[in-house]
Amino acid sequence: MKLLVIEDDKFYAKQLKIFIQERLGYEVDVVHGYEEYKALPSLDEYKYVLLDIFLKDCMDCGLVDELLEKQKPVIIITASEDNEVFERYNRKRIIDYVIKNDMVRLEYLIMKLKILQFMENYGVLVVEDSSSYRRYLYNFFKIYYPYANIMVASDKNEAMEILVNNDDFIRLVVTDYVLANNTNGLELVKEIRQNYLFDDVAIVALTALDINNIMARFLKSGANDFLNKSFNNFEFVCRIDNIVKSLIQFDEIKNYSNKDYLTGCYNRRYLFDAGLKLFYTLKRADKSVSIAICDLDHFKKINDTYGHVAGDMVLKDFAKILQESIRGSDFVVRYGGEEFLLFLGNCNKEYAYQIIEERVRKRVAEQILAYDGSEIRYNFSCGICDSGDRLEDIIQKADEKLYEAKKVRGVTVV
Repeated sequence: MKLLVIEDDKFYAKQLKIFIQERLGYEVDVVHGYEEYKALPSLDEYKYVLLDIFLKDCMDCGLVDELLEKQKPVIIITASEDNEVFERYNRKRIIDYVIKNDMVRLEYLIMKLKILQFMENYGVLVVEDSSSYRRYLYNFFKIYYPYANIMVASDKNEAMEILVNNDDFIRLVVTDYVLANNTNGLELVKEIRQNYLFDDVAIVALTALDINNIMARFLKSGANDFLNKSFNNFEFVCRIDNIVKSLIQFDEIKNYSNKDYLTGCYNRRYLFDAGLKLFYTLKRADKSVSIAICDLDHFKKINDTYGHVAGDMVLKDFAKILQESIRGSDFVVRYGGEEFLLFLGNCNKEYAYQIIEERVRKRVAEQILAYDGSEIRYNFSCGICDSGDRLEDIIQKADEKLYEAKKVRGVTVV
């Protein structure tokens, strides 16, 4: 993702750029006023513009309108906390309005950018019987979350079908109480919660009806939040942001618990949790699963000769090569100290062998790591298996083949 910052306070602009790059890894370009902005050849490469509305050479001069006319999503950054200014710019359909006077507000901005990225990566399902209100909600999300993936349904059954067919993609459901075909949002919430946890799918319920205890009934049935349809747009954005923030934090906690800190590869916990579920999903679809276990040769000698810092560098380098050699649907596990396991779905042993030999081994053979004036080369052995009704059996057979491969410093397959 690439952002444009338009800010005439050079010190603040520099700090903002560094903060975003270090925390999120985004590219950031900075211009220090309206004239520098006008000199830009194009805005096409920027997903969002962070704009100070009180520039010295463009004091509240209509630049927001100019950017919105060019269909560039705008986040305002300003030191002004004047409510009249806030209301005026909020009516212009900016994404957000961030005060820039302390570190807390910078953290808010970072989280807002994370939320926007989350909405781009995942899907939102809007369930509403009225076609005009469905269109209103669709447009609402496209204004405040411009790259969000929005799907729509009119009744409970259609909503559940979309949800099941987009498993792991839809993370937020917004539903009315009254739905088409004699169904309702309360029934939908109950059915969703029978199949999806709070950290899998969040639910926001809406209604225009005045029904006793309807809010409590929705929340007790598993909705994360409830709003009356007379809501203020900015209030709705804040509610959505808070819910998505919780999903992001759930995901980050899962990520920390499922990944190896040093290499960024998944760990055994992930393999025997998510990996096991994926294994049986593939088996039910009559698709093969290959397991390749790779072990670095003479790794102890590298540690003894160059030290553990160099050893860690080799582990990270090998992990990176493995991760870059597989498809997006596959994953790498740090299985032991210097052992790595590749989970290759819909992949037979012949194709797995091809991945190891033509991608991994070729790159490893060309790799020379520089460390403290020395050049370090390394190699690996690998065992591959694709036969077995249980994941544990395939892993055991691949491990046995790895033991054979270690004797010849190569790859063996069963």
